[in-house]
Amino acid sequence: MKISNLINEDRIIFDNRIQTKELLFEKVAEVLFKEGSITNTKKFIRDLYKREEETSTGIEAGFGIPHAKSKYVKEPLIVFVHSDIINDYFGLDDSPIECSFLIGVPKKATDVHLQILSELSRKLMDEKFREKLKNSKNKNEIITILSN
Repeated sequence: MKISNLINEDRIIFDNRIQTKELLFEKVAEVLFKEGSITNTKKFIRDLYKREEETSTGIEAGFGIPHAKSKYVKEPLIVFVHSDIINDYFGLDDSPIECSFLIGVPKKATDVHLQILSELSRKLMDEKFREKLKNSKNKNEIITILSN
C-alpha cells in the first residue's frame, strides 16, 4: 500500500497553533469532514480517543501515528500534520510529538489498516526520512518526500 496514494494536498497541514492532542484531532476531523472523507467529526474524534486509551500512538523522535478504525470513515486515508510541539502527546522515548501521520480506515478494513501502519512504521525508522519531514516547509515538499 503506497502512502502517497492515501494523502493529498488538503490532507497536509502545517499549523503551529496545534499544541494539544485535542486540537490535533479537531483540526484533522474538520479537514476530513470538509472534503467529505468522514461523515461525523465528533464520533470520528471519539474513535481516535478510544484507540489512544489502549496505548499511546506516539512513537519516537517527535512522531506520532494516531489512528482509528471507524464507521465514519468512507475510505482509507492519511493526514500529515506538522504542528508545534504537542504538550500532551509523547513518544515511547518521551519526546513530545510535532509531526503526526493520522490514519483513518473504515471499521471493516482491518488488513488495510495494518498494511498502512506497517508501511509508515518502516519508513519512519529511517532517520533521514524523519529529518526531511521535520524540516519541510510546504505541502509540495511533503508530497515529494512521501512519493520517493
